[in-house]
Amino acid sequence: MNAIKDHVSALGALYQAEKTDAAGIFNTAMALMGIGCAYIGVLMTVSDKFGKDISWPIVLLLPIPLWIISAFQSLMTLNAMSHGVSVRIIEYALFSESGLPGELRKFVGSASGDKIMDISQSELAHKITTIVVYSGVVLLVGGFTLYVLCRTWYQVSYIASILAATGYTLLLIIVVNSWVAGKRILEKANKQYLKHFEPKQNQK
Repeated sequence: MNAIKDHVSALGALYQAEKTDAAGIFNTAMALMGIGCAYIGVLMTVSDKFGKDISWPIVLLLPIPLWIISAFQSLMTLNAMSHGVSVRIIEYALFSESGLPGELRKFVGSASGDKIMDISQSELAHKITTIVVYSGVVLLVGGFTLYVLCRTWYQVSYIASILAATGYTLLLIIVVNSWVAGKRILEKANKQYLKHFEPKQNQK
């Protein structure tokens, strides 16, 4: 009996740590998104100063912080999602010890939230909402970068323009590859979760 209690206590402590880490990482990712949007908003309000109070070479570099934020946000968001898989595994173990009916599993803990936030599990309406949110961020960062390149194209040297366009294209490739690689890792983790837990859960 004591061994079972110790087992559950250990799982509970591990679960709490994972949930705390996942929440903190996700909040950081959302804060970064807000900072990026605010950064673009502030720059657009002073766009009339481009070439006057703000020199064109400096203007050409203004999108760089946005791409750094985008790259770091991809790491943070994917990290939070990875913690989410870990939380689901621990939740399953805790749920098994709880004695609750198996059909309630999808309504308990992170499983209920995943039906809304996880695009691979959510309903069509929530899939569309998720796509709109992330597409909006992509359009803001990409659109602002394109805007800056167009504004500065004839204001700086041809070499500087080409180097900037090439650099921002490479940053785009890096961010996209980060998401693709991260999603691939998450898909493998989810497959292992489904393989080891979901069939058992469905049998109850």
